[in-house]
Amino acid sequence: EFGTHKAASLQTQEELTQARDELQGKVETLKANLTAEEEASAASRKELNERQEASLAKEQQLAEQLKEIEAKLSEATTMKDEVNSELGTHKAASLEKQEELTKVCDDLQVKIKTLEASQTAEEEASAASQKELS
Repeated sequence: EFGTHKAASLQTQEELTQARDELQGKVETLKANLTAEEEASAASRKELNERQEASLAKEQQLAEQLKEIEAKLSEATTMKDEVNSELGTHKAASLEKQEELTKVCDDLQVKIKTLEASQTAEEEASAASQKELS
């Protein structure tokens, strides 16, 4: 009876050791998977931050360009107004200058709209990046 009990005890001990080793292997696999996921997540966050920084720089650049164009537009509008005031005495020359200035103003308006659209797109891309980060 003691021999049977001892044999059963040894078998149970072997089964427990085998189960422990299997569980330890699963724990190691889970740890490795968690580490890999954490590294991938960190890389994703880094990439997202880099994209956001680039987007912010682009937005700032677009804002500066927009300010410059608006200043040029204001200057062109002032020049156009001056030309209009001289129209009575220099009608032929004034009309030619007015056409040139109107074209400059129109071109600047198109550039402003293009830059505003680009800025809006950058802001939307930045917002989307922010949302991805969340």
